[in-house]
Amino acid sequence: MDKYYLLDERDTALYKAINEINIRANINNYTRGYNDCFAFLALYDEYLRGESRAYDKIKFKWNSVLDFQEKLAEVGYNIKTYLEYCGYEILRRERPIVGDVAFIKGAMIYNGDFWVSPTETNQGISEVNFNDPRKIHARPIRS
Repeated sequence: MDKYYLLDERDTALYKAINEINIRANINNYTRGYNDCFAFLALYDEYLRGESRAYDKIKFKWNSVLDFQEKLAEVGYNIKTYLEYCGYEILRRERPIVGDVAFIKGAMIYNGDFWVSPTETNQGISEVNFNDPRKIHARPIRS
């Protein structure tokens, strides 16, 4: 079996996560952990794997991306080690493919054309136009 998920699996999980975040954005205020970039990543992971480890270490509330990173450090993780814990391979200088995740000022997922992530203005998922070499880029691997 392949080390990585198939395109169809990644695409279906991403589609479901996008729809769920867009629904959550339409019925509730922007809420960290519910319709923010972390929730988007956790939903994608759950739809992809059937069960996600994303919330295992996140028993805290946060007020910003920086606050999330600080509290994540308090439980012994940084973004890279957290993604590895969740079952992602950290990539170096590879072109993104559908379903890859990245982190810089928040989590985002590649849809094949753009990186996408929820807006902090609670308008659902939108394109994130950036190309920053400092981003953390990872690909989900099969458990």
